[in-house]
Amino acid sequence: MPNKSLDVSIILAIYNAERTLKECLDSIFKQKFPEKNYEVIVVDGGSKDKTLDIIRAYQTSHSNIRLYHNAHKLSEGKGMGKDQGVKKSRGKFLLFLDHDNILEQDNWLSDMLEPFQDKKIMASQSLLRSQKRDTNFLNYINEIGVEDPFAVPYSIVAQISLAPQKFKLIKNKYYIFSLSKSNILFFGANGCIFRKSVFKSINGYTRDVDVSANMAHQNMSVAVPKYPRIYHKTSNDMLSFLKKKAIYFNRFISKEYETKSFKWTQIGQPPSNLRFFLMILTNLTIIIPLCDVLPRAIIDKRLFWFLHPFYVFFMTLLYGLITLTKFRNFLKYI
Repeated sequence: MPNKSLDVSIILAIYNAERTLKECLDSIFKQKFPEKNYEVIVVDGGSKDKTLDIIRAYQTSHSNIRLYHNAHKLSEGKGMGKDQGVKKSRGKFLLFLDHDNILEQDNWLSDMLEPFQDKKIMASQSLLRSQKRDTNFLNYINEIGVEDPFAVPYSIVAQISLAPQKFKLIKNKYYIFSLSKSNILFFGANGCIFRKSVFKSINGYTRDVDVSANMAHQNMSVAVPKYPRIYHKTSNDMLSFLKKKAIYFNRFISKEYETKSFKWTQIGQPPSNLRFFLMILTNLTIIIPLCDVLPRAIIDKRLFWFLHPFYVFFMTLLYGLITLTKFRNFLKYI
């Protein structure tokens, strides 16, 4: 394929993705967006299942798929899968998807690009939507908009999901949020498009939360379109989810915390360690997290919202127990 500029580079950094990869790719290729104007960059971390067979099968009918091997396996971090995808991309805009992200509408990509008509917008983040046939847990994850219940206060998608009236809505098409050092909400996962120039300004891709923090330090703005949606087909039960998060968090508190730009203590105005610890205490009350989602539960009339305080409680407890085993690292982190 000639080395020329494209409109969009779609980056998937994956490992053992056979469960949902076909659905993800099908949702990409059904877009009403010319294939000649975008590329799909797949950075595989050495999959042991049928992932590579699936990719090669799609390559026979879609010449815009480019497959690369990621010897480090991991997708997040400097020099890891997503960062490799950024460096190999040729698009003016970079879309990050996970293999379990399914684009719901065939005009999703076009609608997600629309906010970039405003030159101040540097990123466009998708909202999520559940499917009623799913488990209560999957419905909850998609409606709250973030995979980790502990992260709800930090997530722009979760905050718009719970209180859209707090955000400025442009032409009834997209919300806009202006980042700053004292006003950080994170984004970047589950269908986020960036101007490629962002990564030149912030010295490359590391992790989604770090990208958010680095953009905030440069007072950039992010849009969240109101109508385009992604279905996040993640773990469909709480036990599998807790196991996955325990692995991720143990890896983080053991080593990865040393290289993170964003700290969880940075939330709030002004950010403070005290505010962070108060949030942990409120997470364990059950009542306060319930109050956070009660207005949305009343509007939706869907019972899974009442599981939120228990999910938050168990996630906070899990992270707390792992932290106790690495307490010196935690003190260095904060």
